[in-house]
Amino acid sequence: MIDLQNINKTYNKGLATETVALNNITLNIAAGEFVVVVGSNGSGKSTLLNCIAGNSLPDSGNITIDNNEVTQLPEYKRSIYISRIFQNPALGTAPELSILENFRLASLRTKKKGLSIGTSKPFENIVKEKISFLKMGLENSISKPMGSLSGGQRQALTLVMGIMDDCKIMLLDEPTAALDPRSSILVMQKANDIIATHQLTALLVTHHLKDALQYGSRLLMMKEGVITKDYSGGEKQNLKLEELAMLFD
Repeated sequence: MIDLQNINKTYNKGLATETVALNNITLNIAAGEFVVVVGSNGSGKSTLLNCIAGNSLPDSGNITIDNNEVTQLPEYKRSIYISRIFQNPALGTAPELSILENFRLASLRTKKKGLSIGTSKPFENIVKEKISFLKMGLENSISKPMGSLSGGQRQALTLVMGIMDDCKIMLLDEPTAALDPRSSILVMQKANDIIATHQLTALLVTHHLKDALQYGSRLLMMKEGVITKDYSGGEKQNLKLEELAMLFD
């Protein structure tokens, strides 16, 4: 599904602040695989995600998604494959618009948009049905402005919005970093349910080591732009929190 071959990315080339973010990364992620990426700040996690998403292009190497060459395609041209969930629950939504209107925009993510958002009764019923999956009662509040919701509610809705249009891949960039512990647990549970139910290929970048162990079918450890560890199957299942924490030394 996602194939990276010899990906390199350096920021501020030739300057004193030159930083090698990705160093000859080769990685294959199979369809339906849920990969979790951990590592210290500056290890290359976010750059890896950004190169897959297309908002950062590699200096060299090749990226294919679903057997299609996308290495130099910008982010908006990769949206036919990818839905992305950001750290900040406010990103990716329009706070002044209602929940329903935000869902309408999400449903048009890969389509040409006219001047009118357009929210018919049948569409409203579809949105309510999809939101009810969250079991948060928000399907009864679809006329509320998105900006009036809590961070946890907004992030949970963003997960559902991510599957309103065609989507094969979900990229989650520290989706619980700005949330309180209770909301973090809820959002991760819902994300896991959505990924499994819709058989998505998923990549999660996180600093929460418990989440890294609890979720996903594969775990990557990054350091200084290199993938230093790759755990999957029973090896990941048997990995202990203490062992994972020691890898950061």
